[in-house]
Amino acid sequence: MYEIRPETVKSFITDRNVRLPRFQRKQTWDPKKNFQLCISLFKEYPIGVCILSVDESKGKTVRWLLDGRQRKNALTKMYEDPENIYNWARAFIGFKNSDQPFELEEKYWEKINEYIEADVDEEYGNTSEGEDDSLPAESEEDVVIRDSSSGLELLLDIIKIIHNKQKKNTGFTKPFDFTKYVDRLPYMENGENALSSRKLKMFIDEYRNHADAYRQDYEDEDCFYEYLDSRSIVKDEKKTKQLIHDKWDEILERMLIIDKIDSQLTSSKIGMIEVKNLSPSDSQKIFNIINSEGEKLKAVEILSAKPHWNIPIINPSQEAIDAVKELYKELETVPSDVVRWDYPATILRRLGTNCVIKQFAPTKTDFVKELTCGFKIVAGIYEGGVKKESIEKLSKSTALNWNKDFDQLIYDLKNMFKLLTSYDYFRYFQSWRATIFELTSEAVAIDFFVIAYKDWERKGKPIGSDIKARQFQKNCFILWDKLIYEYIYKQWRGAADQKTAYNISNLSNEPDVFESVSQENWQRVLKEIFEESTIDSLAISQTLMTPLLYHMYCLRYIQGPDSLNGIEVDHIIPQASFETSSIKNHEVIQHNLLNLGLLPKNENASKNKKRLIMIESEWLRDQIEKYEFIPKDCFADFSDVKNYKEMFELRKAIIEDAFTTKRNTILYN
Repeated sequence: MYEIRPETVKSFITDRNVRLPRFQRKQTWDPKKNFQLCISLFKEYPIGVCILSVDESKGKTVRWLLDGRQRKNALTKMYEDPENIYNWARAFIGFKNSDQPFELEEKYWEKINEYIEADVDEEYGNTSEGEDDSLPAESEEDVVIRDSSSGLELLLDIIKIIHNKQKKNTGFTKPFDFTKYVDRLPYMENGENALSSRKLKMFIDEYRNHADAYRQDYEDEDCFYEYLDSRSIVKDEKKTKQLIHDKWDEILERMLIIDKIDSQLTSSKIGMIEVKNLSPSDSQKIFNIINSEGEKLKAVEILSAKPHWNIPIINPSQEAIDAVKELYKELETVPSDVVRWDYPATILRRLGTNCVIKQFAPTKTDFVKELTCGFKIVAGIYEGGVKKESIEKLSKSTALNWNKDFDQLIYDLKNMFKLLTSYDYFRYFQSWRATIFELTSEAVAIDFFVIAYKDWERKGKPIGSDIKARQFQKNCFILWDKLIYEYIYKQWRGAADQKTAYNISNLSNEPDVFESVSQENWQRVLKEIFEESTIDSLAISQTLMTPLLYHMYCLRYIQGPDSLNGIEVDHIIPQASFETSSIKNHEVIQHNLLNLGLLPKNENASKNKKRLIMIESEWLRDQIEKYEFIPKDCFADFSDVKNYKEMFELRKAIIEDAFTTKRNTILYN
C-alpha cells in the first residue's frame, strides 16, 4: 500500500513525473517562510516528508503530490535562480541595499540565531501529534546538526555575493554584463534591456555541461569565451576578452556558488511516502488528514516522551516536588509523580538567581530556553558534553543515582555559587545586575557554568577560604576573562557545543590555576579597537563591545548604581551626532569602546540623544562624570563630535589601566 524512502532534493524537484492534484492547496509560502526552508536545507536540518500517490496510466507511472507543494515550489525556485535566495533573505533578515557587508553579516547572524531559538520553541511547543519526539535541540549560535556551520556560511556567501543589486544588472548577473561588446546574450530578459539571473543560471549549467562533454576546464577563461562566442554575437573580441579577464574572479565565484548550491541539493535528502493504488476518494481523504490541524503538543509532552525520561523518582524531596508543581502549573497540567525528566527541567529555578544564567521571562520562548539550558548543564556535568547525544545518554545513565545525586547536585551548586560570589570581582559583577548569558551567549554561559563546577569538583568542593577555594575563585575570573576574549573574536560562533565538550574533556590537563590570556594579547586587541574600530580586521559592534565594557568596570572595582530599573549602554557622544557628521567610518566608530559607558536605565533615557552640554540635571551630570569618566569641565568640548578623538584619548588611559594594572592585580594577588 505504501513505501517510505529518502530521495535527494534535486531529483525530487527535477522529476517531471511529479504532478499536482486539482485539490492541492493553492496558497504559496511568503518569502520569509521560503528563507526558513533555505536555513533548514543549508543547515542540514530535516526538511519534512512529502506524500505522493503513484498511479499507472497508459503504461506510464505518474506521481501525484498530495503534500509538499510549497516545499517543492520553494526548492525549485532556489535551484533555478540564486537571486530568489537573496530576495527571501532580504525579507527575512530586513537588511537594506545600502548596508555594508559587515552590517549585513551582523544582521544575518543575529536573525539566524533568533530564528533557531524560535525554532526550538516551535519544535517543542507547536508539534502535531504523531511527529518525532526528540530531545532538546541545541540553541543560539551553537545550534548544529553536524558540528559545523559551513552550510550557514555558504548561505551567507550567496547573499553577500548578490548584495547591492541594480536595475539593469542584478547582483548575481553583474559580472556577466557584456552588452557593450556582445549582442544577443542568451541570458537577456525578453523584451527588456536587462539581464536575467534565472536565464544566466541556465546558461552556466549549459556551459558546465558543454565543458564536461568536451573535457574542457570550465574554470579557463578562454574556454568560457569560446562558449560565449558560440551562443551570442561578439562585436569586439579583444575588448570582450579583456572584460572577461577583468571580471573573471567574480564570474568564477558565481559559477562555484551555483556548483555548491547544486551539490547541496544533491546531497540533501527529503522523505518520500509513496501510496499506491488509491481511489480518488482515498487520495482526497489522505490529503485532508495530512493538512488538518492536529492538537498541538507542548514542550513537556515532546521532551518527556522518551521512556527513560519517564522513570519515577522514589521519595523525591519536598523541594523537588514543589519545583515540579511550579513547572507543570506553567504548562497547565498536574503531574502525577516526579520523573527523571523533571530534574534537569527544574534545575535552574531550583538554583535561583545567579550571575551566570539569566532569569528567564514568563514567555514561551524563554521557557524552552530554560529547559534547554537545564538539560545541557546537567548533561555537561554528568556526561561530559552538551549535545543531543549526551542528553540521550544522560536519560539512560546507570552511574547516576537519580533518587539522591540530583538533590546533592543542587546543594553543591548553591555552595559553589556562594563561594564564587564572595570573590571581589564577581561581587562587583553582580552589582551591575548582569549575567554571563546576557552579555555573551547561551553557549558561553553554559561553558562557564559546567567548567566552573567541574573545576570546583576536582578541587574537592571547597567552601571556605583555603588555597583550593582561592584557586577556584581565581580560575573563575581567568575563565570569564578568557571567554570574553574568545567571544569578541567570534570563536563561539558555530560548533560551540563541540567546543564545550572539548573544554570539559581537557580540564584534567589544566593546572590547578588556569593559564590566563596574556597581557600582550589584551593590549593588542584593545589597540586595534581604539585605533581601527576593528577586531581581527572585522568591524566592531555594540554587541561585541558590551561584555568588554562590563568587564572594564568590574576590573576597576566600580560598584554598579543602586537602580531598580536596570543598566543600559550609553553612547557618550550620541549616535545621532555621528550619523549626521562627515567623519569617515562613523557608523562603526560610534560603537567604539571609548564612546560607551554604563548608566542606570532612567538616567540613560533622560540623556537620550542630548549632547553633554545640553544636560541640565545636576544629578545626571554627576552620574556621567562618575560612570563615564568625563569631567564636567570637559562637557562643552566633548559635545562637538569633531572632538571625539580628544575624548577617546582621555578615556583610553582609564580603560588601558583596567586591562593592565587592575587586571594584573587580580591575577597575581
